[in-house]
Amino acid sequence: MENKNEFLALLTTAFQCEYNDVFLYLREAALFRRKIVDGERIAAAFEKFSQMELRHADRVSMKILEMGKIPRWEFKPLETEPSLHKVLQKHMSEEFAAYNLYGKLIEAADDHDFKIVLKGIREDEKEHLVKMRELLKKLPPARKP
Repeated sequence: MENKNEFLALLTTAFQCEYNDVFLYLREAALFRRKIVDGERIAAAFEKFSQMELRHADRVSMKILEMGKIPRWEFKPLETEPSLHKVLQKHMSEEFAAYNLYGKLIEAADDHDFKIVLKGIREDEKEHLVKMRELLKKLPPARKP
């Protein structure tokens, strides 16, 4: 990448997205466990995603530190969608955006070893996207208001 600051900005965006998802997935897991039939299965998947997102945030934050900066996370209120259908659709959109973001980071990275890390994270994001699609397909059709 032409500019170290641009690369750091992409890393910071990735860090913030990953860290937000850690908490959002846990919140939604608890909600689905209590509120829906077969919620345990979905909650377990979301808890796994949360753990993966935490590992991603950790790896990205280590690179930010290595580059001489301090990873910063800006708290944003977590917004949970009113239905499981909408939650899954929102996560599909966010996972797709994360997949694309990691593609940009891979292209921009000069460090070969870190490129490998980024490729692994991007594959995890792809796995999340596939799992969201599977969960969405297994749901009964959404009710019309």
